[in-house]
Amino acid sequence: MYRSPYAHRCICVAVAMALTGPALLRAQDHNAEQAGAAPVASKAHRRVTGTQDADGKATRLPTIIVTADKRSEPLQSVPMAVSVLTQTQLDRQGATSFGDYIGQVPGLNAISSGQGWTQLVLRGITSGSHQPNATVGTYIDDSPYGSSTVYAAGSMLTPDIDPSDLDHIEVLRGPQGTLYGSNTLGGLIKFVTTPPDTTAASAHVGVEASSVAGGGSGFGSHATVNIPLMKDTLGLRVNAYARTDPGYIDNISTGQTEVNEAKVRGGRAQLLWTPSDKVSVRFSALAQNLSSNGSANGGIDVDPSTAQPVYGWNKQARAAGTGLFKVKYRLYDLTASADMGWAKLVSTTSYSTLRLNENVDNTALFGPLLNPLFGLSNGGYAEVQPISLNKVTQELRLQSPQDQTWEWRTGLFFTHERTVDQQDMATFDAGTGQPIALPTLVHVSVGPALFTEWAGYGDLTWHATDRFSLLVGARYSDDRTTYTQTGTGLLIGDSGFTLRSSDQPITYLFNPSYKFSKDTMGYLRVATGFRPGGANVGVSPGLGAPLTFDPDKLVNYELGLKTMMLDGRMSLDMDAFYIDWSKVQLTSTVGGISFLGNGGKAVSKGFEASLRYHPTSGLTLWANSSYTDAKLAQDNPAGSVYGLKGNPLPYVPKWNANLGADYNFPIGSWSGFVGGNFSHVGRRAAEFNQVPAPRVHLPSYNNIDLYAGVNFGDWMFKLYAKNLANRHGITSVWPETLNPVGSPYNASVQTPRTVGVSASVDF
Repeated sequence: MYRSPYAHRCICVAVAMALTGPALLRAQDHNAEQAGAAPVASKAHRRVTGTQDADGKATRLPTIIVTADKRSEPLQSVPMAVSVLTQTQLDRQGATSFGDYIGQVPGLNAISSGQGWTQLVLRGITSGSHQPNATVGTYIDDSPYGSSTVYAAGSMLTPDIDPSDLDHIEVLRGPQGTLYGSNTLGGLIKFVTTPPDTTAASAHVGVEASSVAGGGSGFGSHATVNIPLMKDTLGLRVNAYARTDPGYIDNISTGQTEVNEAKVRGGRAQLLWTPSDKVSVRFSALAQNLSSNGSANGGIDVDPSTAQPVYGWNKQARAAGTGLFKVKYRLYDLTASADMGWAKLVSTTSYSTLRLNENVDNTALFGPLLNPLFGLSNGGYAEVQPISLNKVTQELRLQSPQDQTWEWRTGLFFTHERTVDQQDMATFDAGTGQPIALPTLVHVSVGPALFTEWAGYGDLTWHATDRFSLLVGARYSDDRTTYTQTGTGLLIGDSGFTLRSSDQPITYLFNPSYKFSKDTMGYLRVATGFRPGGANVGVSPGLGAPLTFDPDKLVNYELGLKTMMLDGRMSLDMDAFYIDWSKVQLTSTVGGISFLGNGGKAVSKGFEASLRYHPTSGLTLWANSSYTDAKLAQDNPAGSVYGLKGNPLPYVPKWNANLGADYNFPIGSWSGFVGGNFSHVGRRAAEFNQVPAPRVHLPSYNNIDLYAGVNFGDWMFKLYAKNLANRHGITSVWPETLNPVGSPYNASVQTPRTVGVSASVDF
């Protein structure tokens, strides 16, 4: 049934009013004060069980412990906007990737061009799917992951870690430039893994099968074993998984079906040594591989004027032999901490690698121009691109105990990364995929690109009273880049050059908070963030383009409230924000050569609200809503992507909303659970055009996810359905032809209805 944009807005407004209403009716303040604060969970993996009184009635919501501020503390005590997705939530929903749970976090959106190729967006801070670098940082435990630069597709190659061995996921909204550094303009995603248990042995094994509407079948398995090698002192935890994500896109040019089927393999090993209650050392190694023979070619073909498919939903037309996409993640990290009483010293060392190999069909782009030139009737053209990234980081942090009037922290951070990005144009018969021998058309070697950063940071918290605290912090970074590029070929000629750049950005944080009661806190947060500048890409000296580009920066002003109500059975988090973003990094063109430059200003403003309610034993309800108005504050400069003051930033819906429920109940000697989510993603403007022309707008869409299962002894059986209504939500679009506003566009579409079953057992 068609629902008007006005009706969609009404849905979001209704959710928002439902969330904010309880804060205006705080008749429970006195009772909440008497109830006191919930006890803090003593172990990182004890976060999801609720509490009950003697009559079995629900009492307070469970206390969730987070490390967002690089300290373990209750979520409701952190004076900033943080969302948490627990392992239980992810497991029950059958979540395996960002697309399965991203709608449950207010203010979080994704620009996806296919599996493994996703840009995360928080609070509307993006310039589009082809922006040069990430605006949302990614951490795995205390280690940053992914490129800090523009030389390794840093904005789109976001590690999408399989959640089978995660304890929870933390989403920090708003810039985190002081504590976490660069590339956190919009915020941060933090994957928190389950640590080894040194007290008892355990194991877990699970299998699942799934089917996609109009597509194929998927299969998965995972296993975890925990062994206390030395009781209370040394523990080992090993997790391994393998899954096949079913394909659902058919290539009408070759007759191949389900071309975007993907195989994901990976695992993690962790060793925890605690020689005393003051010293802890944890080493971990993570590996994940994703491979597909069709994912590099993105989604389907759509008419940009109507956003309707050209050949049918889940159909594309691509040349034979293209679409290969393989990406490998590796991360090795060592974290050691020593509590000296007067302060705690923490050292985190990591080494990570990323390897990408893809083959993208560009026949529709270059065929009309090059086939007549070479006298070919069916010539095909593809971009073959391997990317290699090696990165090392080291952080030393010294911090005081939390139970003192003046709480302080200081740290040093170092990172060095080396990137090599090679781009070649392959020529072949578009119908058969057989190579065609032509002179080299394009060969570009980008790299090595070397990036080095040294940073020092510190913050000081004054707990003036038991109610009022004031946090101030700052960070100084020194970034240096050396970039080498060589190129040859009929279409680009011969070139070779080396460029260097350096920047010294400073970020700061001002964060007072006030506790109106034990269960209610208000805060103000003024925070800044930045992305590094660097040596320009593709610009040899003498072309008239700048040889370097500058960092872009933003300032976020945020006012928030966190409260517990109804004797701790309901939590409500609300915040309003205003962001000034300056010197926005954009793609520009001079003489037909694309390079990176800095635009003007953009602003983003809005509000976010999140509610959880535990009305009775076993039942949890939640609702999230966000409103984001992100737009240009100045015209984009001439030569860059076309955008005028007041134009919305790409792919940012004004309204997002989510409603969900989870119910646990007894079935004789068994127990059962049932739940689900409804999420809404609003209408969005697509990319800025390369030329002056009306922009494509993507329709809003809804998602319904349901699940149900039973627990019998150590066994669990589950049934789930994702995208139950089988909606065709478009997540990104991009022109395929030489005409930047001509049809068709390539469009990535959310996964169709997926139904799955799983079984698992604990030992």
